[in-house]
Amino acid sequence: MKNVILVSVLFLLFISGGCRERSYHYPPMMERAIGLTESNPERALACLDSFELSSPVLDEEARMYCHLLRIKAEDKLYVLHTSDTLINRIVRFYEGWGDDRRLAEAIYHLGGVYRDCNDPSRAIRTYLRAAEVGCEHDTLNGRIYGQLAALYAYQKAYHESMKALRQALVYNIKCDDYLGIAYSWRDMARIFDRQYNPDSAEVYYSKAYNLMKEKGFTRPAYGVLSEWADFSYAQGRHNTAKAFAYKILGDHFDDLAALVLAKYYWQKNNLDSALFYSVEALQTNDIYHHRTAYGILKEIALSQGKQEDAHRYARCYREVSDSISRMTRTEATVRINHEAEKLDLLSHMKRLRYILALALIILVAGMIYMGRNTHIFRKKRQPGKGPALEENPQVSTPEQKRTLEERLEAFHQSAIYLHFCQVTQSRELSEDHWRQLANALNQVYPTFIPRLYSLNPKLTELELRTCCLIKIGISTNRISALIAHSPSAVNSILTRLYHKMTGEKTNMSVAREFLKRLE
Repeated sequence: MKNVILVSVLFLLFISGGCRERSYHYPPMMERAIGLTESNPERALACLDSFELSSPVLDEEARMYCHLLRIKAEDKLYVLHTSDTLINRIVRFYEGWGDDRRLAEAIYHLGGVYRDCNDPSRAIRTYLRAAEVGCEHDTLNGRIYGQLAALYAYQKAYHESMKALRQALVYNIKCDDYLGIAYSWRDMARIFDRQYNPDSAEVYYSKAYNLMKEKGFTRPAYGVLSEWADFSYAQGRHNTAKAFAYKILGDHFDDLAALVLAKYYWQKNNLDSALFYSVEALQTNDIYHHRTAYGILKEIALSQGKQEDAHRYARCYREVSDSISRMTRTEATVRINHEAEKLDLLSHMKRLRYILALALIILVAGMIYMGRNTHIFRKKRQPGKGPALEENPQVSTPEQKRTLEERLEAFHQSAIYLHFCQVTQSRELSEDHWRQLANALNQVYPTFIPRLYSLNPKLTELELRTCCLIKIGISTNRISALIAHSPSAVNSILTRLYHKMTGEKTNMSVAREFLKRLE
């Protein structure tokens, strides 16, 4: 009997741990669509169409999940999304439904919608929010950080992009997603190439290609090899690039491989082969490849004295170049807006830093003034001029308060507190700084951190840091900078943490006041 009870308790503890995730039972056609979404998104969409026609009456969760599956399948088929109305409705539903797995997936696809709408700043914030949901699903987390890496690279924030790629790589390795691992290595190679580190780029292109070939991902492997061929040609290893391109075209057509051969034969003055592969490179819709191909075709026509063809290719070259210029201007505008947002935030943080510095000066001056007055008052009281007070081993409430005030005074003068008042970005804080802050808080409020863990045993490091910053009086905007998350993400962390601790839902101000009063 005791064994049965023990097993039952362990089972209940197991199912209550981890992220909130429900078990679902759907009709067979919908289950089939779920299974096909990853492997065959076209058939998944067909199943969803048939299911929705044959089953017009669905409960709200099944209907929302059908919408989410459709968005997921369309994303797999590279269908661009133009509106966030539906996906926002799905996100709001799962926020109240109580399933972190589905909520994280919905927020992930919301980020994809913003990406398609050419709003990278909003997409980055949304992907970070998806990561903050905290659901332990390695495949989804790997995709979230992979998308973050791509968006950071788009913003030319290569350091942040590389950090996100390393995080994605960790998740991909944990779930044995070999294709995700290889794509992470390929993206690292691209960043190393842009940072003028060709040796590292060569290593990671090689790792990505070899892993894909080893695991049987032939088509993606040749896609990586075509990039590697173009990279090799740019590095002056023309024969290596030629060998790679022929290896790819021996299996299937690839426009980048054809373009590499067109450049190779143009450089070797083999005009017939250069002409053939330039025309081949025009078969796909990549306008960047079209521009290079038209440029080569124009030069070939000029060298052969074909003025009419040269004018035609020159016109095509200008049209494609104009399209690229318009795209570049749009992308530059997006980057400028992103930079403007960063500058506004930095300006706000700078003003806040001045206000905090002034407040700190006033506080120190007030403490010095009070200290001097207390010293003068004690000097005036000579021994023997009044009844001596007995020392009571039982400390009274006023003495406890005075002791807390003294501890707070020491904390506000400590180096770690002053450091947190001065820093403006998360990269200025090391793990040691966070440990020092927690230790200093323990000196002032010995039961605060243990109380947090007693209310939420699964308290994450990000949540603990946010609570510590709230306790020492840091504002939401400054917290967002110190933990490298948006203010809305900080609000989400606080409200979700309050819900985990109390079982109640509330707004950010109530959650913040709760943490400030918690001892």
